Amino acid sequence: MNIYVLVALVLILGFILGRVLHKLRITEILAYILAGIIVGQVLNFSPPEEFNVIITGTTLALVAYIIGLTFSFAFLKRMGKQMVIILIVQVTMTFVATCGFVYLLTRDLPLSIVLASLAPATAPAGTIAVLRDVKAKGTLTDMTIALVGLDDALVIVIYAVGIRFAEMLLGAEGSVSVSFSYPLWEIFGGLGLGGVIGVAASYFTKRTHLSSDHLFVISLAGAILCWGLAEMIGVSAILACMALGTAVINLNVQVGKRSNELVDNIMTPVFVLFFATIGMQMDFSLFQSIWPLIIVYVVGRSIGKIAGCSLGGVLARSESKIKKYLGFAMLDQAGVAMGLALLAARALSGYELGGAIVTLMATTTAVHGLITPPLVQFAAKRAGEAST
Repeated sequence: MNIYVLVALVLILGFILGRVLHKLRITEILAYILAGIIVGQVLNFSPPEEFNVIITGTTLALVAYIIGLTFSFAFLKRMGKQMVIILIVQVTMTFVATCGFVYLLTRDLPLSIVLASLAPATAPAGTIAVLRDVKAKGTLTDMTIALVGLDDALVIVIYAVGIRFAEMLLGAEGSVSVSFSYPLWEIFGGLGLGGVIGVAASYFTKRTHLSSDHLFVISLAGAILCWGLAEMIGVSAILACMALGTAVINLNVQVGKRSNELVDNIMTPVFVLFFATIGMQMDFSLFQSIWPLIIVYVVGRSIGKIAGCSLGGVLARSESKIKKYLGFAMLDQAGVAMGLALLAARALSGYELGGAIVTLMATTTAVHGLITPPLVQFAAKRAGEAST
């Protein structure tokens, strides 16, 4: 199918299904995924791989940039301590719960460690899209937006150590300490890259009078450039774009706020294409071979996330709504988890674990893509922060 016709079809289907679900008080994000399933699985149309790469990269770059724009000094001063405590507790408990559940089923410790290392990663795009869809505002929303970006940094470190332990259990030689060089470069390299571009952008916008149109162009170019350069030098693209947004909002508050408004204006069609792309790539036939492991992984990860956020909220003395509902807003999975799964598959290709890891992460990402939008919506509404 012609790519332009395909894009138009996805947008129209997403719009129509979105209106239907909106009237049923269900988040429109499910409609966008369903549009992709109809186009990809029912009509058997699929876009070129380059289209998927561009849509995914652009969407995640803009989402990470928007997350970074929330990290003002005032926000960090108000939420910083709570944020760090909840982050560490929920990541730790998600790792432990997932590892325990998977091991009880498989009795395979290396596989359990690798999957548990990937489990804490939260997909920012789906979560932000639902919160935006219900026009959520409040402390739960702020905490969710902050954590869905930050937990990726911890996951990178946990993965690097976890994959090394798994290799050692399987008989490979080496040192765990050597594995820290990779996450350190990926994290601090990403933060440094985003910070440098953010400082440059802030300096330029202070010295130059820009119209809204010009600022819009600079915002898009900065986020996409940051993502592209991060991929080229092998650092975390999500953290780089977050650092870009953080630098902009703290060095030029007025420009940062206006940039956020301008970028937000185009996110609906971007989200339609992004989630439709996910829907088009879903392969439900994969469920047949590993469905017990899928169920165990999803249950273990969900328990770890929900219990971890709740316990973290208690330890951080957070508001009641954060203790009760934050975990439900942190369940989406994609992006970093899938990327690290591909790295794990390469690292363990000689041990017959690679294929199982990629298949499991692909199918559980599809499961989370379907079940988490209503849960994020539930959390926002029960917390009293949803406007629609």
